[in-house]
Amino acid sequence: MTAAVRFQYGGHATFPVRYGWLPKGVERLVKDGGFVANLETADDLGIGSKMAESLAFWLTAAGLASSDRAGLTPSPLAALIHKRDPYFERPGTWWFIHLLLTRRENTVWGWFFNDYSDRIFDRLGCADAFLQHALRHAVRGPTAATAGRDVACLLSAYAARPGVDVVDPDDIGACPLRELGLVIRHDAVHRFEKARRPSGVPLEVFLAAASHLAELTGETALSARQLATLRHGPGRALCLNLESIETLMPKAASRYWEQAVQTEVLNGERRLLVPSCSPKDWLELLYDRVGAGEDR
Repeated sequence: MTAAVRFQYGGHATFPVRYGWLPKGVERLVKDGGFVANLETADDLGIGSKMAESLAFWLTAAGLASSDRAGLTPSPLAALIHKRDPYFERPGTWWFIHLLLTRRENTVWGWFFNDYSDRIFDRLGCADAFLQHALRHAVRGPTAATAGRDVACLLSAYAARPGVDVVDPDDIGACPLRELGLVIRHDAVHRFEKARRPSGVPLEVFLAAASHLAELTGETALSARQLATLRHGPGRALCLNLESIETLMPKAASRYWEQAVQTEVLNGERRLLVPSCSPKDWLELLYDRVGAGEDR
């Protein structure tokens, strides 16, 4: 039996991250050298005090800030995004934010993408599954209400309707993470569905997930099946099926052979060799590839 661990609940004040929040937060982080969620910050940014607290949570959860007694300080990733994509207009920026959310162990974000196996589900069933998972593994388990709020925030952040506008322009609480197409909302039957092969997954975010998995497993080469099935691999973190991963592997090796990304076949199984690089390094390669200008 594994030892109980400390889980993190809430912090988002039930608000999914909204359009414009992270650009404002990163601008303040980088230019002022920090971010403090107080009334002055809320007034300066034109948001409510609870929203400022939620923004501080999202800056930390997305890997854009670290916390100390004085407040939040910018991470190297925040500095890169502020330089290369200050308005968070590139889809690749949001893919990396998503990937870092999935790395938050012992939270609803890490659990949903790495441990929750149901592909089609309803909100109450998902909330109960998270509650039971936390009660089994956490030092301090959540109440049903707390688990429900965390799941509701996650689904509000990610779930988009199929075949229509991904983000409703009249929805003031719309979240950019919906544009990734990772969770589909079926309103007619009150169900949600995890995507199996989302479109537009950048090579660099695929490689960042693979690189992280290689570090966790201690293996220098990973098979397509490992990439598809293991926790924190691109299969789980990015909702990619085996076929999608087998398609991305040679593309990644062809594009980034100079960075020592390679594929090999061992015992009839294709394997990916990927170097250890930080998310910041992979994101910088993405910006270089798509031609994000320094002044944009």
